[in-house]
Order: sequence, then structure tokens, then C-alpha cells
Amino acid sequence: MYNLIKKNIYFKNILEKKFIILNELSFNNSYVKKNIIFNNFKNFNRFPCFIDFFPIAGGIDTHQLIKFFTNFYYRWLRKNYFEAEIINFDISNYGFKKSLIYVKNIFSSYLFYNESGIHRIIRKNPLITTNKIQTSYLSINVYPEVQTSNFVINKKDIIVETFKSKGAGGQHVNTTNSAVRIIHKPTNTIVSCQSERSQIKNKNFALKTLEYKILLKNENLLNSFRIFKNCQKYIKTYYFERGYLISHKHEKQYNLNKYFKLEIDFLEL
Repeated sequence: MYNLIKKNIYFKNILEKKFIILNELSFNNSYVKKNIIFNNFKNFNRFPCFIDFFPIAGGIDTHQLIKFFTNFYYRWLRKNYFEAEIINFDISNYGFKKSLIYVKNIFSSYLFYNESGIHRIIRKNPLITTNKIQTSYLSINVYPEVQTSNFVINKKDIIVETFKSKGAGGQHVNTTNSAVRIIHKPTNTIVSCQSERSQIKNKNFALKTLEYKILLKNENLLNSFRIFKNCQKYIKTYYFERGYLISHKHEKQYNLNKYFKLEIDFLEL
């Protein structure tokens, strides 16, 4: 069923000048909508999604890996005409300590939930001089963007502050107050964004990040889509020195170079 759904969504994408449907209204009367397999969808399957990247085990080399994998998924999304943005990342001297991608397209939560879980990377650490093979672990979590009247951020509950952007070492990299910090008073949640030169973009990204962090604090909502919480599940193992990866879903081996060059569709693995 999954491959049929993906095929139909791609088919619809091509028909509409390679632009994936962004809202339910334009989707309701479409050819894909009439397919009976969509009648069994739970509500959260229809939602846009957040893709969260953070390290589980490893040293500062995991910062480099977080940035590498974030950029890989982002390139794949843009290549396949998804409307996606890297809305938050915690920068370090070596890459990202953690990051968050937002995918606006409906059904994206269903398409990508198989990527949710543990990704194991086995390689030589490029940050040290020894040739010792090391193992690092990254967690990639996929959560739907909750679209319900019961989950709304009230403007009166937030405080918006602006400040000058800073680099990884703490130095100011911008002369204007383009960076944005948002405080959600009811949950005492604080988020900031300084990735863009535009204060408006930074504010929009910060609001989306705040929405995601509040979602993670809502146990009732999280329990409603436990299928996305595969925290202990191994998804893929990447053998950099041997040049292949293993997809644990089917226990099959694939060429690592082709995979990262986007010549292999990770949704097929």
C-alpha cells in the first residue's frame, strides 16, 4: 500500500507541473483522492511534518554528521519539489548539534515516518589523526504537524525579542537585530532563530520551532501517533569505508555513494 500511495502522490506531483499538493481543498477532487486506500488514513497521516535530527552517541564528530544528514535530506526534498525549510539548527564549530526540518506538504508525515529511528554511521573520524574506525548514532524523528483547533499558540501567551545574530564562537555576525527569540509563557519554552538575514523569516521559523517543542510536551498528542516514535528502532547502517549502507527494513545493501548523490530514492529502501 505504501508504494502505491507514494506512486500516486508522485504521479499527481508530475501532473501539476512537478508541484506537490499543499492543501486538502485542492486534493479533495483529485484522481488520487478517489483511490480507496486513502479512506483508511488516520488524520495525522495527512499532515505536514517535522524532521528532527540529534545525536545519540559519539563525540563532536556527530555535529558534522548532523549537518551532513540535514543537508542530505533537505537536498532530496528540494529536488523532489517538496516545500521544505531547515527552520532550526544549533550551530557549533564542527557543524550542527541538532537541527529541525519542516515539510509543508500534506501526506509528508506518512511518506517519511519510515525514516524515524536510529541511524548508525561507521567510519573513520575525520577530526582525529588516527585511522581507528568509530561508530556514531543519530536519531531522526518524524512527527506530524498537528492541525487542530485544540493545538493553537495564542499570541498573548508569547513574548517576541530581537537581537544580533552570533556565530559559533559567540561573535556578532550581523549589525542588525535580525535574530528572533520567542518565549512561550504557559510552558516556559524558549526558542530562537538567527539562520536568516530577514527578521520576518527568522520569526516565522522560530514560531514553527516553538510549535514543534510544545508538541513534544503534549503527551496526549504524542500518544495519538505512537507509530512515529521508533526511538529504539534501527533504520539504516552506513559503512563509509566499505562504500555501502544497509536498510534494516528489508535487510538489503545499497551503494553509499549513489545514495548520497541522490541517485537512490531513500523512500524506496
